[in-house]
Amino acid sequence: MEMKQFEAKSVDEAIVAAMKSLRASFDELEIKVLQEGSKGIFGIGAKPARISAGLKVAEKAPAAAEPKPAQPAPAAPAAKPAKAVEPAQAEADDEAPVFLDEPNDAPSKELSPEVLAEAQTVLKELLRCMDMDVSIEVSGANVLNIVGDGSGILIGKRGQTLDALQFVLNRIINKSRDEQVYVNIDTEGYRERHVNQLAGMAVRMAAKARKSGRAVSLERMNPHDRRIIHLALKDDPAVSTKSVGEGSFKKVVIVPRKASKA
Repeated sequence: MEMKQFEAKSVDEAIVAAMKSLRASFDELEIKVLQEGSKGIFGIGAKPARISAGLKVAEKAPAAAEPKPAQPAPAAPAAKPAKAVEPAQAEADDEAPVFLDEPNDAPSKELSPEVLAEAQTVLKELLRCMDMDVSIEVSGANVLNIVGDGSGILIGKRGQTLDALQFVLNRIINKSRDEQVYVNIDTEGYRERHVNQLAGMAVRMAAKARKSGRAVSLERMNPHDRRIIHLALKDDPAVSTKSVGEGSFKKVVIVPRKASKA
């Protein structure tokens, strides 16, 4: 895949320029943000946005292997006494499953009352160590809700404190489990408000993209928040969405389909 660089005042304009130059839709491009645009101060120190873009390479089906001439089957070796598994194989067998802190591909499995009770006990101990005088209620299938006068402190900036507490809780309860479970923590209805705010923003930005006919990019988000944006607009026939950037935190770009075919 040949990558070309494009510059514009913003990342959005650079992406549109790439689509026009390469005569491709938004979904047909592989995009990397090299530099975000900066207006500077009173025009001094302004920097253009710069991206690299290229057409995605279609995966080719593997060619059928040529048949090999039949060979006589080797004689069966004599039976050998059982031996210990090789070290490399033992390491592969003992490898723990990957723990997903934010399961984005499928809805979480409904947890049993025993698992929720265990998580509730662990969370109580964590909050006791933080000198938090609160109570914990089971709310929904996989949600523990923290109730108390000071529970709002646990939310933190953009929910970072609540996310960190949730991360620690899930690490603890999954430490000795073969099958990973995932418990959500909420307080003062923050999770629901957060989802509604992101979905509302997605709808407003999609309307802006349709009206202007130009791509609109959102701020960098974690995988969980990006999934909310994608799901909010997945049934909108007028726009398409795509995550752009490197690492866990990426931007979601909303592109009107008219522009994506330019």
